[in-house]
Amino acid sequence: MRITGCGSKARRRKEEAAQGAGAGVGLVPPVPIGKRYIVGGADGWRVPPKENKDMYIKWASSIQFFVEDSIEFMYKNDSVGKVNKYAYYHCNWTTLAPTPPVKDGSSLFLLDAPGFAYFASADVKHCKKGQRLMLNVKALPAPVPSTDISSPPSPAPPAIAPGPAPGEPVMDSGTAVVASSHGRALMLVVSSTTLALMGTIRA
Repeated sequence: MRITGCGSKARRRKEEAAQGAGAGVGLVPPVPIGKRYIVGGADGWRVPPKENKDMYIKWASSIQFFVEDSIEFMYKNDSVGKVNKYAYYHCNWTTLAPTPPVKDGSSLFLLDAPGFAYFASADVKHCKKGQRLMLNVKALPAPVPSTDISSPPSPAPPAIAPGPAPGEPVMDSGTAVVASSHGRALMLVVSSTTLALMGTIRA
């Protein structure tokens, strides 16, 4: 099985691996890390029947493809390759195609770039009979930000002075002044009375 990338990232990986091959580093194909789909499902990759010429259009429309997904073509005595838009619509392999056709019976393509991706059989007659595939690859959705945000602690309530005990009279500042004055007057009256008694005893 051959593994092929569909965008510029895969070509860069191939070029870097090829440069390192001279130093004893083998060619490392891109590794699929998203969902993996078998093109055509149980029907695989073949010439569509006359009554269902658009079978691959229907198959692709039932799936939403994202970057990092991969598609695998399963076939016998046939071929597949990634082509450009013109070659897809005109089944013309003489135009520039991103990848050469593969004829080993199993091919895995990594969808590593958003946008439309085109595939077709290298057999022009097969392509014109509907053995071609167009995918609309979506970019990966942005991650959802976390909503778990810690709130600052609430400020402590202000201290409240304790109130009077049950049954204890409440006295404001004016009452306190009057009570103090009455106390001094009472002390003066007691003192005068005491002096008068002492004078009477001496007499």
